Amino acid sequence: MTFSDNLLDPTVNPPKLVQATECTTLDPHASVQTFFLIIGNARSGSTLLGSVIDGHPQAIIANETIASSTFWRNTTRAAILDEIQENSRLNRESSRTSEGYSYLVKKRADLGCTVLVMGDKTWNPATLLLHGDHQLLDRLRALLGIPIKIIHAIRNPFDVIATMHARSGATIRNRIAWYFMHCEAVAAIRERMSPELYLDNYHEDLVLSAEGTLLRLCGFLGLSVIPEHTQAVKELIFVTPKQTRASALWRPDEVQLVLDGIARFNFLSPYADRLCTAK
Repeated sequence: MTFSDNLLDPTVNPPKLVQATECTTLDPHASVQTFFLIIGNARSGSTLLGSVIDGHPQAIIANETIASSTFWRNTTRAAILDEIQENSRLNRESSRTSEGYSYLVKKRADLGCTVLVMGDKTWNPATLLLHGDHQLLDRLRALLGIPIKIIHAIRNPFDVIATMHARSGATIRNRIAWYFMHCEAVAAIRERMSPELYLDNYHEDLVLSAEGTLLRLCGFLGLSVIPEHTQAVKELIFVTPKQTRASALWRPDEVQLVLDGIARFNFLSPYADRLCTAK
């Protein structure tokens, strides 16, 4: 089950080794060449995705910094990157635990790799603000002085909505509206981004084809593929994607609402197949 047409094609966003600038005492983050944000709906595998990239020796990824929750207002480049580094460290010390599950990917610090990429798995409402404030990414790019890339975390809508329904207690219909509101925001962000700065990442791809997904992620972020990292990821991920859709009691009209929503967004087209529905 592969949702990305070019998942295993190394000519698409090929991985590469980057000659990095060494850090200096004046700027401990001088080697960082790319900053990225993970956006999308809650319960879409973004925590796992962030942990997977944070486990790469050339990357440091935070899990919902204060800066992202305040939309990077009244801050500095140093403060943003310092918080990401500290957030990552604290999360690793607590095994990157979320909802009672450890998402920690073992990181090989002894490989001596220079950090090239830093990023943030953003606070969920940040997706809506990134859509509403068209200048926010431009301001953040100017503040950091390096390219900003976006990774959109995607998972089967039925699983996402069922999980949000179970966790929040809100009605399924309410969560359907919430889910597709975020899809609309992401679609608008995507239209404003250059293709080389934006990537859709499917949770099911990561679980079922870790090596191919890592090849694509590393190519997109300008990271080298490191065998020790790939093996650590494979040791963490589930054998099969969790399918929570069956835990909810779906009415026929609710199923149709989701199918109609899927049809509106091309990045959801892999889930249009009847085998991916709640039935």
